[in-house]
Amino acid sequence: MKKPWYKRWRMWVYVFAALAIFGLIMPDAREEAEPATTEVPRYTQTKSEAELAAEKVAAARAKAEKANEEHAAAKAVEVQPVSTTTGKKENKPVAQLIQLKKGAVLAKFTIDGNIGPYIDGTFVFTGNRTDIADYYALADTDHYRNASVIFKDDEIARVKFIPEGGTDPAVFLAEFGIYDEPRKLSGAAGYYEVALIPMYWSQNIEKYPFELD
Repeated sequence: MKKPWYKRWRMWVYVFAALAIFGLIMPDAREEAEPATTEVPRYTQTKSEAELAAEKVAAARAKAEKANEEHAAAKAVEVQPVSTTTGKKENKPVAQLIQLKKGAVLAKFTIDGNIGPYIDGTFVFTGNRTDIADYYALADTDHYRNASVIFKDDEIARVKFIPEGGTDPAVFLAEFGIYDEPRKLSGAAGYYEVALIPMYWSQNIEKYPFELD
């Protein structure tokens, strides 16, 4: 008599083997439950990099602006030049000093009445050129001598002088609101000059108005 199919040991061996194989090929339930990782869109990363670059540019710009402000503040520091007319220190912010015009110069300095003045005087330059300007000689002081000022249309064309008593030429020129570097002329006299109109440098002038009288 044959045994029922479910009591045969070979049948159960086949069943268990089939279940084992089926378990291996089926996906893990945990893997199915795990959410899929989504890739961050490329445009999001690019936007982040652009924002970072913009922040760096803004920081560099702010640093440059701060440096410019500090430089401007340093140039505006007050100085105390020694007045060549009174010998006393004058508190004048550099930023407020401006080049004086003819009327202000004549009011500030004493004019030497023994020389001129020559109003609308003729100047003869190299190359036989001529021009019309005003020539004033300044009276000597303890701080300068043989000083003269030439005006063209009420503007300073040239200042020429010999510093005295250890006066700094740049300090004397600051009295006129001039901050150009003065030239020291060759020779033993010790003249300094600044020409705001280039044709009025001494080397270009052949004759002055007082030489044409």
